[in-house]
Amino acid sequence: MLPDHPLVLHGGCNCRAIRYKVQVPARPERPLNPFSDGKVPFPMVAIDHCNDCRRATGSILPTWICVPTSMMSCQLQPISSPNSHDPNDSAATSSDSSPWVPAVELFKPGPHQDNYHLKFYQSSEAITRTFCGRCGTNLTYFISHGMGEGFPEIFDVILGTIDREDLEKEWMAPDRHCWWSCGIKWVQELSNGGKVLPVHPTYKVNEFVE
Repeated sequence: MLPDHPLVLHGGCNCRAIRYKVQVPARPERPLNPFSDGKVPFPMVAIDHCNDCRRATGSILPTWICVPTSMMSCQLQPISSPNSHDPNDSAATSSDSSPWVPAVELFKPGPHQDNYHLKFYQSSEAITRTFCGRCGTNLTYFISHGMGEGFPEIFDVILGTIDREDLEKEWMAPDRHCWWSCGIKWVQELSNGGKVLPVHPTYKVNEFVE
């Protein structure tokens, strides 16, 4: 679970044409999940077993950080810009001088959508998913009619798009499984400690982590 103090998380797509940051206030200022009996604040980090997200992301076990839209801002590189970055350079930042903009203004389809690499897939009437049109990175899930009374407007952000220097913090680890009822049994066993696999430090499967 995220720490109680204010913090800022950074992330974006693999080619860095899309950057975002999540400005998380102190715990007392964070909205609560209305289906948690007042115990779980947003943002929350969850492993997702639902069929739709598995197929849409191409991940056997997608994991999200669920962020109130008011906490998230973005910086998008225009399609007309030739700039690109080494995805392995964690220190690289967008060279685009565009300002940080509330993500809610750009992470939804609108008249701006042809100007940037951020692209949209309307997977149902209510659900919009975003991805980078240049490198293909899946980014967010948004449901337009909300999740029920008292639920804040949320972007579910693919956890793997968080920058490594933030992601490697121990408190970024998922603290719950969602949609377990949709899960695939062998995936549930792997993700819940029920089965131990060999561990290799690289692609060389004849070498083992001690």
